[in-house]
Amino acid sequence: MRRVSDLLRTPAGRRLTLVAGPWDAREVGSVVLVDEMRELTTAAPGALAILSRHAMRSCDVLDALRLAGRGGLAGIVLPGPSGTTREIVELARRERVALLAGASDHSLSDTVLGLSAAVRADPGLLLRRTREAIDGIGAMEGAGEEDILRAASASVGVSYVVAGLADPGANATVIRVGGRPDGYVCWDGEDPAAAIVAQVVATTLGRVRAAAREAEAARERALLALLGAKDTRTAARRARHEGVPVDGWHVAVFLRDPGGDMSPGAADPVLREVRGTVAAWPGALGAGGTAELSAPPLVTRWQDGVLVLLTADERTTLNLPNSQRPPNQWPPALRRSGVGAGLGTCQEGPDGLRRTAAQARAAAARAAAGEVVRFDRLGVHALLAELSGSDSALVAARDMLAPLERLGALSAHAVPTLKAYLDSWGSRTRAAELLNLHPNAVAHRIRRIAEALDADLSDPQTRFALQLACHVVLDHDCLAVTVSR
Repeated sequence: MRRVSDLLRTPAGRRLTLVAGPWDAREVGSVVLVDEMRELTTAAPGALAILSRHAMRSCDVLDALRLAGRGGLAGIVLPGPSGTTREIVELARRERVALLAGASDHSLSDTVLGLSAAVRADPGLLLRRTREAIDGIGAMEGAGEEDILRAASASVGVSYVVAGLADPGANATVIRVGGRPDGYVCWDGEDPAAAIVAQVVATTLGRVRAAAREAEAARERALLALLGAKDTRTAARRARHEGVPVDGWHVAVFLRDPGGDMSPGAADPVLREVRGTVAAWPGALGAGGTAELSAPPLVTRWQDGVLVLLTADERTTLNLPNSQRPPNQWPPALRRSGVGAGLGTCQEGPDGLRRTAAQARAAAARAAAGEVVRFDRLGVHALLAELSGSDSALVAARDMLAPLERLGALSAHAVPTLKAYLDSWGSRTRAAELLNLHPNAVAHRIRRIAEALDADLSDPQTRFALQLACHVVLDHDCLAVTVSR
């Protein structure tokens, strides 16, 4: 560990003159610039304080020595040449503080930088600072990234920040998660201890991020399992265990590409954008009342899009404008030109979670690119979406249409053909346009379908029942959940 006598032999120290006091009474642990005398009272024990001319205007040398001795400082450096008196010499000796004078032709910044570099280069101090910083980081098991960065910065005396990219000439250490780069820990200066500790910080942040992402993935798997479960009670219990807030009030948002291209690769950019902005969603979605989120929003890839689940302890409402265009304050992901969004209603508990997700998906299916559709404004389509989510309605609809499975090659197209025909009020020409077929082909298909169902398509009740069954089956197939991802 260096003392004042050692620093006086360094290039930066040769410009200093010992005026009074012992030069080896205390070890020098740091070098600080003092521009106001109150800063002298907060300097760390063992510091060598460089006083500016501004600081000396509010305090004389005797007061400065008393403050330095009270704080256990190793020494103080006065700006420019300084005289001395017997009282100063006696006080410096008694307080065990080295009093030094700087050269008038040397800047304070050069003196601070030069002496700081000399102190940091001391092997003993470097080892102690590094060990203390590493021990401090190790004691922060379970802390968040901001707390780790703050503690590491305070222990070493540099400011660590995290960046997605690092400038070529900057001090930076890569953060790795699962062996892959995931950002950088950056800092300024040439402190060897800072470089060593940065490696530990980067490794610690990598572990923190890996653990957080594994917990997030477990929550997503549990959420997907709940959405597709037949045994809701068991799936809800597992979801609770993984940290999914299933018992609150839920509002779901579903984002999809109206063109149908939301495969895993195509959905990834939307997924990343949503995860990066989701913290601002409650305000952007106009959550009313005093309810606050009871847990961070859940974001996962689901079906042909991205599902966002917002949960609060109290019932909340969405105060959205009547326009289907997202307002400017909405998150960027909702304003992407190629993405449509659907919003479910506020629902309670595990069953409510499943319902609002299905509602959001049904609403998104009717949203054009760049539009937002609320489920509670779907009108008659809301009833069809609710029926699609009903197990009993689905069983009845599938039983009604089951004979179509015996039509061989036509079976895969039978339900969409029948739906198009009935939606077109029995017009073969309009149905042909919807299906991109010749009207005669539609007539041939409908004849075979009617024969297979043994149904009179001229009967209004039969037409209505079959039309409803087609919507229930096709909407449910569109909403079917796949959890084997």
